[in-house]
Amino acid sequence: MPNKAMIYEIHKSGERAPQPVEVSSLSEHGWSEKKLQDYLFRHLRELVSTDLMVIGQSKPGEQADLVALDHEGELWLFELKKVGGEAEHLLQVMRYSQIFGGMTIDDLDHLYRVNKGDSTKSLALAFCDWFGYGSDRAAAWGERLGKRHHLVVVTDGTDDETLASVAHWQRHGVDIQPWPYRIYNWKEPSLCLDLPELFIRGKRISQKQAQVFFVNTCRKREAAPSAMEKFMLSHECALATSDPWVDKIFRIPAGARVMLYANKVGVVATGIATPAREIAELREFPGEKACTLKLRDFRRLKSPLTMQDVFRVAKKRYRVVTVMEPRDDAGKLVWEAAIRQP
Repeated sequence: MPNKAMIYEIHKSGERAPQPVEVSSLSEHGWSEKKLQDYLFRHLRELVSTDLMVIGQSKPGEQADLVALDHEGELWLFELKKVGGEAEHLLQVMRYSQIFGGMTIDDLDHLYRVNKGDSTKSLALAFCDWFGYGSDRAAAWGERLGKRHHLVVVTDGTDDETLASVAHWQRHGVDIQPWPYRIYNWKEPSLCLDLPELFIRGKRISQKQAQVFFVNTCRKREAAPSAMEKFMLSHECALATSDPWVDKIFRIPAGARVMLYANKVGVVATGIATPAREIAELREFPGEKACTLKLRDFRRLKSPLTMQDVFRVAKKRYRVVTVMEPRDDAGKLVWEAAIRQP
């Protein structure tokens, strides 16, 4: 099926007809399927979702090109092609699903260790670390990992026969989906990759730019971290201990970008919200209901992004309450400035 432009240049005057952006291909840019596979192995989470942990990449033999787990422990099998989609590609990825269906947790653990080159940490423990569940739950998760499969065929466009085949298999309960990408010419030495959002039977795995939140550490004095701030930094989490903030932290979605903000100081740490959250009384804060939200990719800034820099980057002044989601692009801009800080 020939490539058809899906991105159009539209003049701001609104007077000119839309002009299609020139469609290209991986081959025209000297990329092989293996190079695409290697790139996605390293960058799938940035391109698709922070809700994916890549655990495997194809080796000789029958194996999906990319294998990943989501935060519910469900397995995602990706078959990559640098050409347009064909119905036979669906059969290929379904065959892989059949093979993975016969695997035990020990088999998945071996796959992970071989691909990651890490012989000291089990898959179950690495999974809990990645999604913030806590190492004490590794044994329980080990029994659940990879039991349900989602099948994705990644191709340079797709044809009507493939779409009809997908509809057939979906009607019969198979979680399978084509995921057609497009390559466009771009300014050298780059190429442009267009990926649509990815849904399978109503489950959304790809996501738009993640939300951004400030969580105030409740400092009383500029030079003295509060007990709450010390807890957040040592436990790599966001924390609130009073209503309505307990519920607001609990509702921060997994994958959201979280900045810990100290009054009169600025952003002191950053992290990504995980599904791991709990409302309970903590011994450090007796008599109070508390909510902890575990953060991964946690980073304590050696040099805080100052309050003045936050206002300058956001182009507005804030009174940062306990939990706050900046509007428009302000949160994104402040986040980008914070992660550039040493």
